[in-house]
Amino acid sequence: MLLATLVLLLAQEAGVREASAQYPCARPATLVRFFHLATDAPDLAKVNAALRELGAELAHGPATTSGWPGNAFVAVRAPAGVEARALASALKKGGGAAQLLALTAFDGRTGSDHDFGLSGFGVTKRDMVRGISSDVTWYEARGTWSQFYGKTGKLEAEELAERYAKLYAPYGGAQLGAVVRERFTWTLTRAPEEKARAALLKKLQKIAGVEEAALAGERLTVTVRLADLEACPDLGPLPGDGTPLDEASASSPRAAYDVTALHDLLRGEGLVP
Repeated sequence: MLLATLVLLLAQEAGVREASAQYPCARPATLVRFFHLATDAPDLAKVNAALRELGAELAHGPATTSGWPGNAFVAVRAPAGVEARALASALKKGGGAAQLLALTAFDGRTGSDHDFGLSGFGVTKRDMVRGISSDVTWYEARGTWSQFYGKTGKLEAEELAERYAKLYAPYGGAQLGAVVRERFTWTLTRAPEEKARAALLKKLQKIAGVEEAALAGERLTVTVRLADLEACPDLGPLPGDGTPLDEASASSPRAAYDVTALHDLLRGEGLVP
């Protein structure tokens, strides 16, 4: 118990969330992906039927705003083996093209809340934040946690943070915090031999999103960044007890790291079941 507490405190001090409970040593059976729909009124009967054929379902949405007519945002929950393009094809049957979105998550937001006092002019809280960049397709937030969605490779974290701060400067000021970093530890089936250890760590650190990997005997500790994610394991709604951006945001899926590539690499080395 004492050791677990020390690990958690060290992770928090370093700006890293201890998340071993959220990332078991297993390939995710289900993944959540996010899409932009080129319609704000899809035929849900056709969409749901097409998704069911894939064993998938809508996890959130379709959602839109007054400042984004003719468009919608959805999250889809599907078996891990279902490819994004198959899900996009199913969504398209509702009447409007579907484009896969990547997301980047921040935690530690401080300063003004999302109320800009412009609702009387038909400007929503979400549209104000979406307006910081043409690369931001959608925005979700709850308490100190924020999630930005856009095309893969377009969400530069530093630029998002700078633009967000500039947006709030005339309204009392606010900061996004930092990109979410999470750390988890897996117990391998055996400790890698010394000669193979360095090579394995290099391979692990080349996986997209892996910031750091360390081995201590058979214990592997990995730190990941929740940035430019195209798929997330299904870990439930946005975390925290704070106020959601709006009522619908309370059920929005949480950003999380897809450990599939990591697990596949270790399995190929005979280090996990």
